[in-house]
Amino acid sequence: MTTKPKIIIVDDHVLFREGIKLLIEGEGIGEIIAEAENGQEFLDLLKTQNPDLVLMDVEMPVMDGLKATMLALAITPGLKILMFSMYYEQEYYSAMINSGARGFVMKTSGKQELEKAIRTVIRGENYFHA
Repeated sequence: MTTKPKIIIVDDHVLFREGIKLLIEGEGIGEIIAEAENGQEFLDLLKTQNPDLVLMDVEMPVMDGLKATMLALAITPGLKILMFSMYYEQEYYSAMINSGARGFVMKTSGKQELEKAIRTVIRGENYFHA
């Protein structure tokens, strides 16, 4: 049996986090080991958690996903971060790649798209889809 990837969800909307958690665990895509509502909370979690993948929102209060990604990768090189957003704007796309994120998927994407993105990034490949 293959071990399910351990995932942290970082998003400032509780309902979104809960929905993603239900989807990921309900479909057997992975195991949610922690949640954070902003980048700083996520960085604090990295002191005690060792995820295989992080699902990171781009825009959040306190610390956004781009800065959190750069700081997290400085602490844990090789950490796989898949970013998501409601908006597709070229400057975010470039900034996500420059921050070290391994992928991007729109929040408006469907279940199959998210699962494909997660599996691709877990394998060590990049997945950027708008």
